Amino acid sequence: MSSHHIVRDEQEPALIVHKLDPFPTEVLHALLEWSPTVIACEAAINRFTSLGHKLDVGLISFHNFDKWQQQLADQQPVKIITTQNGGFLMTALTVLQKEGHNAVNVVTDDDSYHEVVEPLLDWIHVLDVVLFTSTKRILFVREGTFKKWVPAKTKLDLVCIHGPCKWDVDGVKSAAPSMEIDELRIYKQEEGELIIQSNQPPFLVIEEL
Repeated sequence: MSSHHIVRDEQEPALIVHKLDPFPTEVLHALLEWSPTVIACEAAINRFTSLGHKLDVGLISFHNFDKWQQQLADQQPVKIITTQNGGFLMTALTVLQKEGHNAVNVVTDDDSYHEVVEPLLDWIHVLDVVLFTSTKRILFVREGTFKKWVPAKTKLDLVCIHGPCKWDVDGVKSAAPSMEIDELRIYKQEEGELIIQSNQPPFLVIEEL
């Protein structure tokens, strides 16, 4: 079993494993590379541990405590936290905030994308958030400007959270439309810096994995 119980820096993003079926193992391994604090929600625990990984916190349903206490015996030291009414994600975010984390990567499945995005938006003022599904990486941009060096032939979808907004995209040949729209797809032919501005943050930057 791989272990990541080493000296940590809370500046490194923690990892919340909300749902893990299906999810590319190579992407999961990359997220674990810097030995983050890992919180696994009940639906993801079995697959996560079966891959040989060590978790720090298991979030489980109250009525399943005895079952998980036995199943996670070989994960010690591990903290088991019970929740009611399925509030796994909010509990996980609260734990990270109390422990002083500044950033988090969240893994879920494509079907849960919409139910996960909304609660995450409530936390972007205290945590830098990146959401991963089996097919996408979603960056939550809380300020009006996003900058990133991207490889050639990069495709991105931009989504304004609070209704139509104006986009200004520097670094792509086709200028963003001047009209206000909810979503915009951009394509960068050549490698280089991409600068995206919105007059109405926050917004999402969605990349395909």
